[in-house]
Amino acid sequence: MGYVFDAAAWGDGYAIKTAHAVLRWAFVSLDLTRVQAETDTRKVMSARVLEKLGFVREGTLREDCVVNGDVSDSWVFGLLRREWHPAATPTAGPWDRYLPATPCRI
Repeated sequence: MGYVFDAAAWGDGYAIKTAHAVLRWAFVSLDLTRVQAETDTRKVMSARVLEKLGFVREGTLREDCVVNGDVSDSWVFGLLRREWHPAATPTAGPWDRYLPATPCRI
């Protein structure tokens, strides 16, 4: 899972609401057991978003990405379906109607 928002949208809750909708789709519609996300260790607020969603930081990938010529580490986060608490995060909004009421298989 990944997300990128313009700085003007930071702090407005878009990341949490959007990610929550993706997680609901992943766990309910796709019937996944696990979702993994990575973030640059310099992006502390992105790490905080993942933690608010229930993700657990599982490790650090050393010097695994290059951003604008700068080598950086990444944190790896994981969220298991059995650990996910959908009621703990606000629903994403109008696109919820596109999610089926019961899981579907692909």
